[in-house]
Amino acid sequence: MGRVRRVWRTLGATFVSGEYFSRWSLILALAVGVLLSVPSVGDPSFLGYLRGVAVAALGSPPLIAIGFAATWAERRLERPAARAWTIIGAIVLISGIRPFLNDGISTLVFGTSTGGNWPNRITTNLVTCVALFTACAVAITYQRRLRATTTRLQLAGAQMRAAIAEVNRLRTDGDAERDRLVAELRASRDDLLGRPVTYDAVREYSDRVRAASHALDAVRTAPTPRSPADVSVGEAQRVPLVGRLGRTPLLTVGLTYVGATLPFGLAHGGPSVALTAILVCAALDLVASAIIRSTRRLRPRLRGAVFVATWLAVGVGVMALSFALIPSVGSLGLVPLVAVPLVAVIISVSVDAYRRARAEEERATTVLLDSARTLAAEVDAAQLPLRRATDLLHGRLQGRCVILAAHVDENPADEQMLATFRAQTDEIFDQVSTADAPAAVDAEDIHDLVRAWSVVMDVSLAIHDDARASLDDAIVGEAITSLVNEGLVNAVKHSGARWAEVAIERVDDQLSVRVGSPGILRLTSAPGGEHVTGIGTRGARTTLRQRGDRVVLEGEFAVPVEQAG
Repeated sequence: MGRVRRVWRTLGATFVSGEYFSRWSLILALAVGVLLSVPSVGDPSFLGYLRGVAVAALGSPPLIAIGFAATWAERRLERPAARAWTIIGAIVLISGIRPFLNDGISTLVFGTSTGGNWPNRITTNLVTCVALFTACAVAITYQRRLRATTTRLQLAGAQMRAAIAEVNRLRTDGDAERDRLVAELRASRDDLLGRPVTYDAVREYSDRVRAASHALDAVRTAPTPRSPADVSVGEAQRVPLVGRLGRTPLLTVGLTYVGATLPFGLAHGGPSVALTAILVCAALDLVASAIIRSTRRLRPRLRGAVFVATWLAVGVGVMALSFALIPSVGSLGLVPLVAVPLVAVIISVSVDAYRRARAEEERATTVLLDSARTLAAEVDAAQLPLRRATDLLHGRLQGRCVILAAHVDENPADEQMLATFRAQTDEIFDQVSTADAPAAVDAEDIHDLVRAWSVVMDVSLAIHDDARASLDDAIVGEAITSLVNEGLVNAVKHSGARWAEVAIERVDDQLSVRVGSPGILRLTSAPGGEHVTGIGTRGARTTLRQRGDRVVLEGEFAVPVEQAG
């Protein structure tokens, strides 16, 4: 049932997207209406088919004009319901007037009526229009929207990867600067001990140590914010059309074709003919699906070739069925030879577009989430040895200088004192050079993550004083960091936002976390913001909603037990 609901939600979303009609769907509709879904003009012969093509071609301009008018209107309407009614009205109008338009043109040009059966012909047009335009809308519009989302995610991921590369370079440069300063301080220390040691000489050396610690503290380890124009996501891999042809949902091809031709079958053959057509087309669909499913290990081009050949064979079978059930069908019996493979291609491309876009969106989202974490960890790893070196120089080495200066200010320096100073400073220099740091490294915190995201957007972080202590808890801090990371991905995903606001506050024994950014979420049901698309799997107390012109991800977390109450 979940898959069925997802399919209906996807199809229904095209009616309110503002992009249901497109240039390509109108062109395809024109081709189908002129070459396949033609009126019967005169006797059922090839000449009669050509007359039908001419009548359909002459009657198509008003229908295409209606389509263009609906396209113009739906792109300018803001309310989803207004867009849906515009589309429905255009389809009903096109389907309703086409039989009468064709009949008038046929009578005027060839002096022959196309016949009656108005309800059946209108119903056939309705089914054909809905199936054709909706499939095209999924293939074109939905893919275009998801491609834009994926591009934003890929761009942010590229900015993150570029920042990671920059951090690695800065880390190498920082290590080199640290080693240079240590070498200079060691040489200056040797000069100090190589001549009479006085208070002023030691104070001068201590000043050099302080300057070196300040120089290390000023070494840049965080990447610079990058403009999207500064990075490239690379060329998207293009897949040829034949390589995109694959499995179609069971029975969709056969039943779509039967649905479009059912009114004609009922009018010319009765219920028994219609039932036989349904059963046979369903069986052919199942056989074709089984054959195509067995080719999934083949190369894409070869798999596509088998797809085309299989549905051409089904088209031949449906054509033979048409002549067997309605011998007087004439040249219209040839329509399945083209129509069935065409329906299969349209549905397959639509499904492939949806699946590829979804898969790429999920992959890009995962990569971006991981990249933000990786960048935060890389920045922290680059800063840690430099912070450790600064602390050693500013604290321990200067402390040794103070002790030596105090000694020589009152007493002449003896060999034992100088030897001790040399040994102690050598130990400190070795620790600085090897970045000798404690084995335990602090876990990534919310500040690390915000610094990492600064290469993509401006992020403001507001933490209320009564919530700070709870962030020190490993479990709570990790959960909040993950939620904030997801919220910032959402900010990029939904609107390519350039700024975001993160707020963390405590309400009684709960921590409230909000990540807000400018953007508009796509509705999946009634307006109101309660049911909107988002990313990832969230906890029961986490929601993604629209608040004014902002997308807000909210979460609540329990305060650690020892801090509650």
